[in-house]
Amino acid sequence: MIKPDLSAKIAMSIIGFFLAVSIFATFLASPYPLVVFKNNSGLEIPAGPFFAAWSAKTKNQLDKINFRDLASKGKISAMFTLVPYSPYEQNLDEILFAPSLGRFGHYMGTDDVGRDIAARMIHGARNSMLVGMIAVVLSLVIGVIVGSLAGFYGGWVDLLISRFIEIMITFPRLILIMAVLVMLKPSLFNVMIVLGLTQWTGVARILRAEFLKRKNMEFVLASKAMGAGSFRQIFYHILPNSLSPIIVMTTFDVADVVLTESGLSFLGIGIQPPDASWGQVLNISQAYMDFAWWLIFFPGLFIFSVVVAYNLLGDYLRKYLNPKDR
Repeated sequence: MIKPDLSAKIAMSIIGFFLAVSIFATFLASPYPLVVFKNNSGLEIPAGPFFAAWSAKTKNQLDKINFRDLASKGKISAMFTLVPYSPYEQNLDEILFAPSLGRFGHYMGTDDVGRDIAARMIHGARNSMLVGMIAVVLSLVIGVIVGSLAGFYGGWVDLLISRFIEIMITFPRLILIMAVLVMLKPSLFNVMIVLGLTQWTGVARILRAEFLKRKNMEFVLASKAMGAGSFRQIFYHILPNSLSPIIVMTTFDVADVVLTESGLSFLGIGIQPPDASWGQVLNISQAYMDFAWWLIFFPGLFIFSVVVAYNLLGDYLRKYLNPKDR
């Protein structure tokens, strides 16, 4: 068995970190204090504003209170989240602030409308990872069904499916995605669906080849002789023995989808404001590249780290799942 080397361990740590950030984004970046220990402001403030804000009615009331200002003036004593800002909160008095430390500092600076970059990067991680996962799962489902049918039945079924796959491949994928998103209203949901519907061809081709190789093997013929139907042969016998290359390819596909989504958001046809996205922050940086380095550095670092981590993980899985390497 091939044990994870240093690069694989680093890759898994990076992916685990960003998955954790995406899952707990709400608990990491919020303008509402987790707990208010002391209240001398004269305002009616719940003991746990963060959890009270989950109610829409209470949230509207809490939005009128500047908790950071009250804490700075000593009128309340409270414990805030790691980043005490909302990704949607605009402050025109803090436009393009450089990164700063401190209790209420902007750890990654602010953008051109005063939004905290750290909060947007944290919530952008949720959107980027969600797009990668959902789009790849959708493409995996389509690719498995199409590839299995082509490889198992062969003949005219294989001919029609193979020609359709080749037609799909001939279109420049990024241009096709851009054309579809221009016709549709760009949104998080549409980006996930369009990326998933254009990513499946690689999975289908690999699975078709695996089915052509295995459908006449002894264990499949034995199951057929015992009365197994097509469904059981495909999903109980051939498919489980054909998953190794699909698992490896899926890992690389997640990196590809994350990179594509960031590129689409950078071009302005991906995830739309006020939703946060790493590519959006890069898009804003175009007008301020000469001095607002933080608008380029942090989203670029996050995108680079995730893409490289998934590729390193895919390379390790390729070796681990290859019997010759093992």
